[in-house]
Amino acid sequence: MELLNDLKLAVDLEQRGFDYYTKTAGKTSNPLVVSTFNSLAERELLHLERAKSIYQNLTGQVPLPADLADKISISRAKLLAPILHHLKKGLAKDFSSTSDMNMAYKVAEEMEQFSYKLYDKINAEATDPLVKKFYAALALEEREHFAILQETLVYLNDPGEWYRQNERWIIEG
Repeated sequence: MELLNDLKLAVDLEQRGFDYYTKTAGKTSNPLVVSTFNSLAERELLHLERAKSIYQNLTGQVPLPADLADKISISRAKLLAPILHHLKKGLAKDFSSTSDMNMAYKVAEEMEQFSYKLYDKINAEATDPLVKKFYAALALEEREHFAILQETLVYLNDPGEWYRQNERWIIEG
């Protein structure tokens, strides 16, 4: 029964994540925020559909699809590709206030952190190998979402620092 409650919570978290990312992306003209949040919203929607499938299976409504865990855990490069693509299209747009963006990112980071802790817990408690595989992959991707949010927040606040960390630039002076 606890697994069912955890799954209900997972479905709710993924729905809230999707709603939050979609709503926040619509409130800003910052191309990096828009592309990051829209990309994460797409992934949350996929997670939502997969979590619903598990819940429906455990409540006897439908069998688990064989491809349940497929396409959940993807590389960081694949997660970043749509963000960078949308970013290129929106570079001419105005930027919103930094404090609003920082708050949006902090809320998003908290959601992702809570999600990956929950998915680790569900994975530890699950007995079905497919369910375990799914939640292990989901937890891994939520951690990756968290890392992407942290990295883009550094870029938004201090692009020079981002380049120093990621491109290993040397500043001479």
